[in-house]
Amino acid sequence: MKIGRKFLVKLSLSFIILGITVSFLGFALSGFDLGSYKPNQDNWYRIVHFD
Repeated sequence: MKIGRKFLVKLSLSFIILGITVSFLGFALSGFDLGSYKPNQDNWYRIVHFD
C-alpha cells in the first residue's frame, strides 16, 4: 500500500481538528472560566468545584 501526500495532508488536518475539538470541550467543561487555568492555584486539574 502506497501512502500518498494527499492522505497525509488529510490525516494531519483531521488530527488538528480533533485536537481543537478536544481542547474546546475541556474549556467548555471548565465553565469557560480562564481562572481555572491559573498557575499556583491549588492544582491545575481541579477545574470542577462543588460549593
